Amino acid sequence: MKLDLTQKTSQTLAMTQQMELSIRILEMDSLELAQYIQDFSLENPTVDLEAEVNAESVQNQREKKLEWLDALSKNDKQNRGYYDPSENLLEKMTAAPEFETLAEHLLHQLPFGKKDPMYPIAARLIGFLDEDGYLRVSVNELTKACVCTAEELKEAISCVQGLEPAGVGARDMMECLLLQLSEEDEIARRIVRSHLDDLAGDRIFKMAKLLGVDPEEASAAAGRIRGLNPKPGSGFGHPDPTHYVTPNVVVTKFPDHYYVLPYEFSYPTLSLNQSYIDQMLQTGDDAVREYIETKVKQAGWVQQCIANRTKTLLQVSKAIVARQEQFFFGERPYLGVLCMSDIAADLGLHESTVSRAVKNKYLQCSHGTFPLKYFFVQGTRTSGSSGASSHELKCKIRELVEKEDKRAPLSDQQLADVLEAEGMNISRRAVAKYRDELLIPKSAYRRAGK
Repeated sequence: MKLDLTQKTSQTLAMTQQMELSIRILEMDSLELAQYIQDFSLENPTVDLEAEVNAESVQNQREKKLEWLDALSKNDKQNRGYYDPSENLLEKMTAAPEFETLAEHLLHQLPFGKKDPMYPIAARLIGFLDEDGYLRVSVNELTKACVCTAEELKEAISCVQGLEPAGVGARDMMECLLLQLSEEDEIARRIVRSHLDDLAGDRIFKMAKLLGVDPEEASAAAGRIRGLNPKPGSGFGHPDPTHYVTPNVVVTKFPDHYYVLPYEFSYPTLSLNQSYIDQMLQTGDDAVREYIETKVKQAGWVQQCIANRTKTLLQVSKAIVARQEQFFFGERPYLGVLCMSDIAADLGLHESTVSRAVKNKYLQCSHGTFPLKYFFVQGTRTSGSSGASSHELKCKIRELVEKEDKRAPLSDQQLADVLEAEGMNISRRAVAKYRDELLIPKSAYRRAGK
């Protein structure tokens, strides 16, 4: 065998540390970026962080920017816009409202003091309730976890089930409904125990016959059951802390145009400490000089990555706003079909870059504050060229339900037929899915008097 030694030239794409950092920073949300900047400033002595600005200075900067934009807009007709400049848009933040949790609500109601031996058992039991207020853990597991006897556990369960809201602590839906019905409501209790399927199917006459009562009595009992809450824990706050959402981009409207602005106040600004750099370079120590030069280059690259993040985010946001212009203008209440590949093609970017740019980022407009991913909407085939988005289909379904005859509400198939007649090819199963997502009940439960 003869071996030959030859040279070949080829090109490969290597992921450098700088490229990796640029991608990481592009993906970061505001909190992650702020934390990264803080950590970077601690390990790099050549940089300073801009002092935190107070609310007044933020407002002054906002006003100056709007004044500058207003003057600039007289000569710039490319940016078009959507909302009332009188609103203090940059001051708005959305947050989950603070509610008492189910556990807190129940613990306050326990009928014995903290020194009572039953208190820790009931308190641990409350901790096992799920978000709907159900106790879906086996007796054996609860006995071990609560460190108690079966009799003590039974007493604790009975105690919890006697608290408000009624139905809490139930092991299943049947028990949950029974806990909410009075002992005297015999007909309703019999329906819950044996005829829930007939109740769901609205088979009143069948239930009346099986129960041996008049249809009017069966119908009244069914109405009382439907007025109960099958998820008694759902109205309470989540035990997780409140999460605030700060918009990364704000769409601001002037009389005849709009501006898409980055929200620059959600993270600190990096700047070079020139006096420190000059002092260190004057030492004449080559090792110190090399160290300082390396740190300055690192700082410069981080600054460039942050600037690129802002630039890309702004480009993507402007492209999204342009694509969904009718929604922002209020010309239609739904979003059009939009894919990340559309924005990538508009901007000449890779689709993965668009995906990273919108990850965990928020846009604030006159309709509210939304994740940027909210504006990417899947579509379905229609007789038109652009297709109908899932958002549009949901709006159409809600509109049809609101206008229907409540004495003869439209079934899922009838809704699908109406939409198909309007050029939207959608199956009955898809209609049922969208209807459930809209929290619209089935036609049997929308009929007048139900």
